[in-house]
Amino acid sequence: MPNDDHALDSPAVISAVRVRAGSAEFDITTLDEALAFAQANPHAKGDYDGLIRRLQSAVDPDDVTEAGNAFRWWAESNGIAVEAGSRQRGQTASAPPR
Repeated sequence: MPNDDHALDSPAVISAVRVRAGSAEFDITTLDEALAFAQANPHAKGDYDGLIRRLQSAVDPDDVTEAGNAFRWWAESNGIAVEAGSRQRGQTASAPPR
């Protein structure tokens, strides 16, 4: 699902975050992917509602950086961030459909 709230013409790229949903892993590289993943996989730890608002409202490079950092922190605090090197072969998927 595209994020029509932010005013960027191209996908807002963030530092890649590898996350787990069940046995699948996803590389999240844009705000739209982060938003779609968070909405499809809500987790209670951290400020979930604040994360969603931040991902939806990022409009300038500083906002994008902050939103990307918030997504990474949320994923880490909920134990769904996958450390580099801990990934298992054959379980990597592309980002969830939007």
